Amino acid sequence: MHDKTNGEAPPVQLWTRDGFMGAHSVVTRSTYAPDYVSVQGPHSPRRLVLDRLTPDDWDDAEALPTAVATSRSGVRLLVSGRRKPMPFVVRNVEADEIHFIQSGNVKFETDVGSLTAEEGDFVCIPKAVAYRYHPTGDAMRSVIVESPSAVKFSPPAPTGMLNLARDLTYAKVAPDIPVGGPTRLVLKSADGENTVFTMPHDPLSLGVQLSESVPVWKLNLTKIQVLTYLPEGGPPSPFLSSGTGDVLMFNLSSRISGRAPIHINADFDEVICYVRGPGAWGGCTEPGTLTCVPKGAIHHGPSENGRETYQAWLLETRATLRWTPKAIAISQLMETGEYSPHSGAGR
Repeated sequence: MHDKTNGEAPPVQLWTRDGFMGAHSVVTRSTYAPDYVSVQGPHSPRRLVLDRLTPDDWDDAEALPTAVATSRSGVRLLVSGRRKPMPFVVRNVEADEIHFIQSGNVKFETDVGSLTAEEGDFVCIPKAVAYRYHPTGDAMRSVIVESPSAVKFSPPAPTGMLNLARDLTYAKVAPDIPVGGPTRLVLKSADGENTVFTMPHDPLSLGVQLSESVPVWKLNLTKIQVLTYLPEGGPPSPFLSSGTGDVLMFNLSSRISGRAPIHINADFDEVICYVRGPGAWGGCTEPGTLTCVPKGAIHHGPSENGRETYQAWLLETRATLRWTPKAIAISQLMETGEYSPHSGAGR
């Protein structure tokens, strides 16, 4: 093992409940705690590069996005890489969906209106809102977070982190969707036991918008301000969370900050998507790199204060995520100091 503490001694180890909001304990260690020789079992840190995964909907227009991580509580992480329009309509009857557009431009048509999302956009499709989508170019790539509990904006103050009046875009009724003929409507559930209705017309063909409230929206990652507490930076704050607190989402892009302490997160799995540079985030250099540190696993994580900027976001979930076989096959074990591939044995 080599020294990753940059000469700082002694290394501090922090244990926390409820993220950084609950009980905590701080000790020093005589060794670098994140080092490990090997690991066996599902509760291990892993990393995955999206471009190395071929989602089911890449070649098969009839397919749904591919699950890369699931949980007993219904929180799921999926990846889509659609190249052709969906020939059906989907309604998720068990979860809100947050689609992050990693690459490409994507047209979403829903039964409350339509919008076109660009790279870096988060798109919210609430539970039981029917939709379909397609790339406006050759292809797209997205990461989808499913939350059984409704998600809502939760910045630490009403203004500052978000300017919703300026930066939030809502779906609008599109008059160019024809009534059409028979259309399949798929009611999607987390267990894969989907139900398919054949509707006489296209359910996304709308008339006029009568309500002021529209539940489908998009917001770009670059419009979410990062918070820092000088001189050390302090923990990030969520911009989006579920009603039960089981899902929290953060902008983890580069900011002025000291390096976070070595940490044991007792309650949350941590999934980070390194979106793009120009700067690297520790061992993450390839756009669309997903990293996952399960709850209870000791980690340090790269410094957020790099010489060059980068974009990233963080999902924290109380759910215990389990990577699917397809995701494990193209992923790698990860060391938790700089989030590079781990050279040791394991699976």
